[in-house]
Amino acid sequence: MKVFKRVLGSLSLALSTAVFWLPIYYFVIGAFKKRTDIVKFPLVVRPEMISFDNYAYAIKKMKLFQALGNTGFITLVSLAMVVLFGSLAGFAIARINHRGFRIYYSSIIALMVIPFIGALIPLVVLIKNMGLYGSLWGNVLIQAAWNLPFSVFLYTGFMRTLPKELEEAAYIDGCSTFGVYLRIFLPLLKPVTATCLIRAGIGIWNDYLVSASILNNVRKPTLMVAIYAFFGQYVSEYGYAFAGIIMASLPIIALFALLQKYFIKGLVAGAIKG
Repeated sequence: MKVFKRVLGSLSLALSTAVFWLPIYYFVIGAFKKRTDIVKFPLVVRPEMISFDNYAYAIKKMKLFQALGNTGFITLVSLAMVVLFGSLAGFAIARINHRGFRIYYSSIIALMVIPFIGALIPLVVLIKNMGLYGSLWGNVLIQAAWNLPFSVFLYTGFMRTLPKELEEAAYIDGCSTFGVYLRIFLPLLKPVTATCLIRAGIGIWNDYLVSASILNNVRKPTLMVAIYAFFGQYVSEYGYAFAGIIMASLPIIALFALLQKYFIKGLVAGAIKG
């Protein structure tokens, strides 16, 4: 009976692994194959099928470097705002005993349950009234605002676990409140900051909906909008799209590789302990 359970468990694990990796395998090999080969031989790759033409065409068609620059600008500026304002708000809520901050924190938590699609139309109208429709800054403001609540939640939970003796010693040495945040707390926030950067960065980098709604100018494409251009109403160029997806994924994979050692530590410290 034990042997049967062990075999069944191994088969279940193998099946789950295959289900997870099969789509990835499909589009990775598809990025090196012509459209006809993708359709005829979806899971087969032979040496004569391999070609880098998909990448060359995708770079040209997507305007890759322009799209990469636009996406990078939106992501970097949005993340800077999320980390800066999120950590400042978390410090105020966690370390300053004021009723207004507690009300603000409750409001932040309430905002996290609102589905994004329900808030998109009001946000687009607001950006249009601000005169930022069609600009990268309009996209930045929406991305930063939408990712701030979770950032505040993590920073607040983490800072509540830090001993009060740290700031008391700093105040005795003549530090201001902002000095305590800057010199004492900020260096300790690396795990939570890494968690925020990875979580928000992946979402912002891979965003299609906001970019398609705000950036109506074809001269300001983002990576996901550029990739979507390969999918037409009647014909879809899967090989070009797969090549574009792989190239667009490399920077965010590199970000995760750099920050992964902090990710779980920050998520646990910020969410569970808080």
